[in-house]
Amino acid sequence: MSTAAAPPDPSSGPTERPPTRRAGTVAWTASSYFGEGLPWSILHQVAAEFFTAAGLPAREVGFTSALHFTSSLKFVWSPIVDLIGTLRQWIVATQFGLGLLMAVLAVLAHNMASGTGSGTAVIWLVLIAIGLLSATHDIACDGYYMTALGRDDQARYTGIRVAAFRVAMLVGSAGLVFLGGRVHWLAGFGVGAVLMVALAVAHRVWLPRVAVARALPQATASDPEAGWRARIAHVRGAYFSFLLQPRAAIVLLFLLSFKLGDALMFGMSKVLFRELGIGTADRGVLNGFGTAASIAGAMLGGLWVARVGLGRALLPIALIMAGTLPLYLWLAAPRLPADLLLGLGAPLSLAHTLSPPLWHVGTILVIEQLCGGLATAAQTIFIMRRCHPDHRAAHFAFATAIYSLAQTISGTYSGFLYEAHGPVVYFSIAAVACIPCLVLIPFLRQQ
Repeated sequence: MSTAAAPPDPSSGPTERPPTRRAGTVAWTASSYFGEGLPWSILHQVAAEFFTAAGLPAREVGFTSALHFTSSLKFVWSPIVDLIGTLRQWIVATQFGLGLLMAVLAVLAHNMASGTGSGTAVIWLVLIAIGLLSATHDIACDGYYMTALGRDDQARYTGIRVAAFRVAMLVGSAGLVFLGGRVHWLAGFGVGAVLMVALAVAHRVWLPRVAVARALPQATASDPEAGWRARIAHVRGAYFSFLLQPRAAIVLLFLLSFKLGDALMFGMSKVLFRELGIGTADRGVLNGFGTAASIAGAMLGGLWVARVGLGRALLPIALIMAGTLPLYLWLAAPRLPADLLLGLGAPLSLAHTLSPPLWHVGTILVIEQLCGGLATAAQTIFIMRRCHPDHRAAHFAFATAIYSLAQTISGTYSGFLYEAHGPVVYFSIAAVACIPCLVLIPFLRQQ
């Protein structure tokens, strides 16, 4: 599978040359992507738990989903990150800024929880600011990763970056929420702030420096007007070079559809588990096993692609992912007789006796998450291979914004679809949603 990106743009901005391989690659990869995952957890997990604990109505708790749009829109300013300063500087600056904003959030949350706050308006403004800085950090972090590592190492360490992101999610959704609930929210959000500032200081010291070579015209230094024209041309080139790459329409459709079925499944799996009679504590245990399985899958996927190449690994990984989604129909099928019994007036406890045992549910969850981790690694590597060397950060932001938008839209309507048609129909739709990406892969391999 050829993964050539768009041809070089003559007006492109700064380019960066990979340094030699360093012994600490695993360490800085893990730490930088932990720094990417923790703000995501603050926005989409910890904030929702805080609003729930504060007794806010469900609709306001649900508004945290809208914060995904800061990630979906990051392509708008991603060329600026490629153009101004270095990616390393952006990483350090945004991590420090995120730490300061989380500290402000900790004080506001503590005041609100103690009854001395003045409402949620300022908290929402701080969350939006965190979302914007987090999206900017993502742009720089992803671009830096692709710049600092060669193509083979990008695949080899993809599992590390995904695993670090998931570990940060666990720290947020488990550790910080526990502190907020058992101690106070000043400690919950405050520890997150300390972690981000510590990462900024550490990366300022030992994050590898990447040599920068400016590709702007030489006249830039002596002719400011020519310099601005060159910069505007660089931004324009960043947008159009991604959209004008070979078979761009197929690439975009593939990004939209590759993990659509997996996203639909994930959106309503917790609701299905609840309807099967699995309590909150047991769901928490299942989540732990599922997250561990997804980390293992991501690491295996990265090693698989590094060993055999993306062209040979993409289709088998997609088939494995698609083959696991129908497993949820085994869990959803018992809901048909259960719903019938409930409609006839049977007690809920009797309906729950038809549910599969916990170990059965856990086994299916672990299998699905393991294979989903494989797919996440393959998807990430595919996106990296579509990025032009002169626009790595911008192109990665474009691609992930497309994927994020698909996830946001599908997640928004998943509940309506589930309630209207029930779990069997819903998970049947999720199972067949993977078919379009399987059809598109042979066309991608012709490039």
